[in-house]
Amino acid sequence: MADTELARSWTQLQTQLLAQVIEHDDLSFSYDPHTNKFSGLHIVGGVDISYPRTNPDHAIVALSILSFPSLSLLHQTTFEVRINVPYIAGFLAFRETHAYKQAFASLQAERPDLMPQILLVDGNGTLHPRRFGSACHLGIELDVPTIGVAKNLLHFDDLSHVDAKEIKGVFRDGAREVELKGKSGCVYGRAVRPPGLASNPVFVSSGHRVSLDTAVRVVQACSKVRVPEPIRVADQQSRKIAQTIESIVP
Repeated sequence: MADTELARSWTQLQTQLLAQVIEHDDLSFSYDPHTNKFSGLHIVGGVDISYPRTNPDHAIVALSILSFPSLSLLHQTTFEVRINVPYIAGFLAFRETHAYKQAFASLQAERPDLMPQILLVDGNGTLHPRRFGSACHLGIELDVPTIGVAKNLLHFDDLSHVDAKEIKGVFRDGAREVELKGKSGCVYGRAVRPPGLASNPVFVSSGHRVSLDTAVRVVQACSKVRVPEPIRVADQQSRKIAQTIESIVP
């Protein structure tokens, strides 16, 4: 099927699935904004995929499970998978969600007691031209609360006026968060300043079963450096294996 036909078909599916997205808190834990504390949150997860540069259809999937609030690593699932679905901008979930589901199936089989109460996804949730990025798609597929955490700002028409460099300037002036509001008035997510003195943000959005406010607080509570620990740990492991594959002479 040609990419244009795939994009049309996937757009229709995203529109259908969008109706299932829950953008309020439907969680097994709670957050108190007055005390800035979580109650009942004990296990958080993060997922990431890396692609060896020598073989872009060969992916390394990593799912990390951390304790909260200590952020100690409890379990990690990592495996290699071949991905035959083409990459089309705005439809990353169709390329990667099946691999993430395999990681969760493995966790369910090995350590069902460590299923995460909330999952941080390396990618976008509602910060997407159709408000249905990878974190939304994966949350719907797994029926778990998900948060999208992106390292780069996704550019699309309704957010064309938002400049990532200007956001860094706002952070240097002391701000901790910047709302990402489109020209339409739609709020897609927030740019969130990392801990410490750094001004390079991450871009946080709701995925499924979590409000934007709570999503931001979870990301902040899970961050020691710019990238929150559940994703950072998964990224480190997937990159390590990808680099090993790259170093092998065919």
